[in-house]
Amino acid sequence: MDQDVMVDAVGKHLDTIEAYVNAIAVLAMAAAWAGVRRSREIDAFGTKFDRRHAFWALAVLYLIGNMTILILFLRVGDLVLLLDPSHVVKGTTTLATHPWVLNPFSYFGDSAVARFHSSEGYGLLIATWWLCNASLSTLMDDKRSRAAQLLLGLFLGIGLGSMLAMNRVYGVALGSLRASAPSLYAAASATAIERGVGNGLGIVVGGLIFFAANKLQTRFLTTRKSAG
Repeated sequence: MDQDVMVDAVGKHLDTIEAYVNAIAVLAMAAAWAGVRRSREIDAFGTKFDRRHAFWALAVLYLIGNMTILILFLRVGDLVLLLDPSHVVKGTTTLATHPWVLNPFSYFGDSAVARFHSSEGYGLLIATWWLCNASLSTLMDDKRSRAAQLLLGLFLGIGLGSMLAMNRVYGVALGSLRASAPSLYAAASATAIERGVGNGLGIVVGGLIFFAANKLQTRFLTTRKSAG
């Protein structure tokens, strides 16, 4: 297989993942706000959804989007595995320097500032997943519905699968660098602490988003009942 084509494909796959995640994040913000306010309609991308049906529509869209992202991450890992030793550095550089702010594989040097902003992507993706979860939670009319709980369980499962696929890409990239460019491997793997902190912060911030959205919804409903 043409090695240059595969290096180019690494960047193109990240472009596609970026587009999917950005669209889902915008939709999730609009849905979460509508869910908090218990709006009758949700307006996103020029399309209006009745709130009563929005949970089901969004849950299916999230599942399809998340499954697509999972497959794309698996493909990125496979592409990196297919790189020969002479193209590993070029391919991993494409992976590490992609301009997507939420890129979980970023690496821009070993300075303190670079190590910090290179390690934020994974945590931000975790926070984005929690934002989607919050939007679904605030849109649920019956939080004890078995069908709704099943969809949320599938969303959780596929989300965990996407995280494993991201970890696989990272592991494959480091493994390839270890064999082909030991000095670059040492520099990239040295950011493990910062990446761990970023992931932890993503979980905390995401959980706060989920808690705040549901709390605001409760307060909004209480205020509206009092006004009525």
